[in-house]
Amino acid sequence: MPKLNKSFITTIATVLIPISMQFIYIRYVSYEVDKTIYGNFILLQTLIAGLSYIFLQIPSQAYTRFYNTQEDKQKFINEFRTLLIFINILCFFVIMLYGSMMQKFSLSILLTIFIYFVFLNNYAFNQNIFLLNMERGKYFYLKVFEATAKFVLPIIFYYLNETLFSFLLGLCTGYAISFCVLMFFLKDYKFYFIINIKNLNKYFKFAYPIFFVSIFSWAISLADRYFIEFFNGTEQVATYAILAQVAGIGQIVGQIYTLHVNPKALKMFEDDKKSALEYLSKILKKLGLVFILLSVLAYLLPVQIYEILLDPEIIEQPYYFITFFILLIGIFITVYQTAYSMYLNLFKKLNILAYIYFIAFIFNLLGNFFIKKYGMIAAAISTLLAYTIILSGQIIYIKYTKALTK
Repeated sequence: MPKLNKSFITTIATVLIPISMQFIYIRYVSYEVDKTIYGNFILLQTLIAGLSYIFLQIPSQAYTRFYNTQEDKQKFINEFRTLLIFINILCFFVIMLYGSMMQKFSLSILLTIFIYFVFLNNYAFNQNIFLLNMERGKYFYLKVFEATAKFVLPIIFYYLNETLFSFLLGLCTGYAISFCVLMFFLKDYKFYFIINIKNLNKYFKFAYPIFFVSIFSWAISLADRYFIEFFNGTEQVATYAILAQVAGIGQIVGQIYTLHVNPKALKMFEDDKKSALEYLSKILKKLGLVFILLSVLAYLLPVQIYEILLDPEIIEQPYYFITFFILLIGIFITVYQTAYSMYLNLFKKLNILAYIYFIAFIFNLLGNFFIKKYGMIAAAISTLLAYTIILSGQIIYIKYTKALTK
């Protein structure tokens, strides 16, 4: 029991310390950063997120699912490290193509965003070694360094030189420092180049549905930034992104859940399927109750509380507050459906998610065209509707089919 308590406390600290840094970041961005600069930064971040969704979700899902089944973990890890090299090369050309199409970012900006992408995906993959091994202490330090890279260094560099390039340079510098720390922790996991076609085929067969899920997921959660840019301008992209980031506070519970529950559920499932499913069912009910209570609390809180992070000129307007609250509910449903999808992950039914996400994507896409008339609130409603469809689809499939019991 003491070991479990210590583990849980470390998990909470792993989430709350980075979140506190994110609060500082949001406050500074909301009050101090030029909205056009930050809007352009969000468009670039949306690109990076898209590349991660499309090119990294297949290996990421396979990596997480098969890690506990491997006897030679060193070999397994290096299969994915090798794969990242080819992904990075491919994404370099995608970023350059994006730059030539958008024609609003310099070559130095595009190169900097590529370097950031390389650091980001390598860091994300390698730090998961410690999470899956349940080395929560090392994982805690890595998440704190990553939060410093994402939320502290960018605003320091922006303060020194108020440009988009300085913002990105701070991001890259932070990740470079964090990556050095990661390499120190990984001194026992030496890299060597390895390609195993048989294993890659196995991983692909398991996770290829996530490719379609990733495309639709990116479109649902982030592509609305480009609709807002097209219909309402870059400054509105910045405002919407800031509201979404504050609404992202709702992910705190989800992050604690993911870090503490997912590794345990995956490990339990390999030993005792029945116990793992009973554990997952019990914990999901508790998660749902927490989100209901938090939704009521968020609505009843005085608006002045949110001014700690948000410019009063934004949050005191009913239109923006309603948009924010819709985004917050959307975050809760997003986190819950992601947690619920563990059932499909465990039983290798990720192909079902692809069909469900496609339906949600169509509704979201149609809804985003209403941004022209109703503004960003249409984007928030479209996203909320899409994730409600995704959650409902999963519940219907799991509750009313016997596919997961075969």
